[in-house]
Amino acid sequence: MVDETTLLIVVSTVVQTVVISITLVVFVLQFRGQEKAIRESAYQGLIGRYNELVSTLLEKPDLALSLFLAAGMPGEAAKGTTAEDVAIYSHLLLAYGIIEEAYLLYQKKWIGEDDWNQWSAFLERLARHPMFPVVHNMSSGTFDRRFEDYVSSKLKPRGTGTPLS
Repeated sequence: MVDETTLLIVVSTVVQTVVISITLVVFVLQFRGQEKAIRESAYQGLIGRYNELVSTLLEKPDLALSLFLAAGMPGEAAKGTTAEDVAIYSHLLLAYGIIEEAYLLYQKKWIGEDDWNQWSAFLERLARHPMFPVVHNMSSGTFDRRFEDYVSSKLKPRGTGTPLS
């Protein structure tokens, strides 16, 4: 027969083991949450610096034009490009990037359906600009693939394969 002291020691040891295990699980979950927050913050910082770069291009159209040439704008198309065209392109690219941020937040369920619908409506209006398809095509592969596919769907009216005009 087991005496009370031995039983008390066994029960105490089991309770301590359970408490320590639960504490470790809580620490691991907190650490993962902090790590995710750090990653999100780093990515948001990256997006902010990207938006600053595009803003700089707005201030320096000659620099922007040379970057567009490096990005693959055909030489003939670049010859007729004006400083105003570069400014419009840069503003559209900046808006494109900001809407992508909203799209990613929506995909993570960090913003609701109503908020996303407002951003989507803004995207649809921007997509009507004649230079928007150029922005979309030249930046292809540099944004989230799901977002680019979503934008492509907005560039085509329902039932046709032609861009909005």
